[in-house]
Amino acid sequence: MNYLAHLHLAAHTHSSLTGNLLGDFVKGPLPSTLGPAFDEGIWLHRKIDAFTDAHPEHRAAVGRFEAPWRRFGGILVDMLYDHWLCRHWPQFTAEPLPRFLSESYGQLLADHVLLPDGLPLPLRRMAEQNWIASYHSKEGLTRALNGIGHRLRRPLPLGEALSTLDEAKWRACEQGFLRFYPELILFSEHQLTARRHGAPA
Repeated sequence: MNYLAHLHLAAHTHSSLTGNLLGDFVKGPLPSTLGPAFDEGIWLHRKIDAFTDAHPEHRAAVGRFEAPWRRFGGILVDMLYDHWLCRHWPQFTAEPLPRFLSESYGQLLADHVLLPDGLPLPLRRMAEQNWIASYHSKEGLTRALNGIGHRLRRPLPLGEALSTLDEAKWRACEQGFLRFYPELILFSEHQLTARRHGAPA
């Protein structure tokens, strides 16, 4: 999953927003040296990503991309899921998305001073420049994917992959997300409940 989904799931489960995003940057075993709240978020991030990558809906969405884009299918689908979460935001929470993003960015920047090395640069730029708001439109999503593609070892216009999905594939991916995401919310709730009550991870 990408940034918006991790932020939403962190807020929904009352776990650390910053910790949930650090899961892409902190490697190795837990506990880390960052503190229990951040560690819990990192732990949940890893659980969410493993559940997502193994889910049939996610795999089906990746499979709708043809070569050469399918090798980047995980990145593409994670970004598409943030796009559809933006588009269907009121279905999952009553808080308006602009306010949620503003509050989330504020929390991330407040936590910046608590981390030994501060926020990783991509997270700081995301919070300062409000990247996520652009994911709401297909054009903004394309620009974001091109930005990711530019940073690959062999740069390529990753946003072009979206144009390979015809209307039927696009709709199928979107409907798959709408079936999948409620399952992910319940999974996240159950995982944290079990962890907080001392069940084996």
